[in-house]
Amino acid sequence: MMRRAPSRQALAHQGGFTLIELTISIAMLGVVMGLMYQVIGGTIDGRNMVYEELRKPKVANAVLGQIFKDFRYIYYGGLVGDAGFRGKARTMSGMDADRVSFITARRTRTVGAEDSGERSKDTRESPLTEVGYACRPNDENADWLELWRREDYFVDSKPTEGGFYTMVYDRVRSFRLRYFPIPEEHYENKEGLEDWDSAQKKGIPYAILLKIEFDIEEPDESNPDEREEIDPIHRIILLRGGYNVPWESNQDGSGAAMNPR
Repeated sequence: MMRRAPSRQALAHQGGFTLIELTISIAMLGVVMGLMYQVIGGTIDGRNMVYEELRKPKVANAVLGQIFKDFRYIYYGGLVGDAGFRGKARTMSGMDADRVSFITARRTRTVGAEDSGERSKDTRESPLTEVGYACRPNDENADWLELWRREDYFVDSKPTEGGFYTMVYDRVRSFRLRYFPIPEEHYENKEGLEDWDSAQKKGIPYAILLKIEFDIEEPDESNPDEREEIDPIHRIILLRGGYNVPWESNQDGSGAAMNPR
């Protein structure tokens, strides 16, 4: 019995796909790849959003933690002319850029300075350190300020001047400080004082209201002139304990904290 030869259609099915089947397969593959791209893109966007949400508190904790540690051990007393604390309101390009200088019993973060002005490799510790915070313009973006920390290893006759500067953060929108006297003075101004000089006030503030605004990311390149709305961070710094730091006078007229921290 003779067998019939297979048709061309049968041979086509045995040898591979037809053009229609191949076209349908490519189209289905494109749909699947498109769905995968959307899923991956959404996952990346979600990860970036979570990252940004977590990064801002980390930056805030780092900046505020540094400031709070310096203020926690603030020292006042025994200096000529009641000097030692000076806060002044300033603005740069319409942004709050306040400056403050004081003395802290916190251990110095840097080392002493040589006569040439270079940092010494000497590891001696100073019981008191001049500290301050100041803003400078950001050379790369005029919408930002740079927050810098000043530190002077030795306390001298000008405790609010000199020292070395290290950058704290470079994307600050505003840095504002307002000063409040002790509650016993029945101070009525809820906004606080813009300036405070211990040589005039004969003491340091009872409390400081700190307001800071900063960005995490660069501005959107598609809308460089549109700034994202952010919530400023407010913190209250109590300085009452600074009145009671003991002072021991030396023969040369200088002084040192008896129990520096």
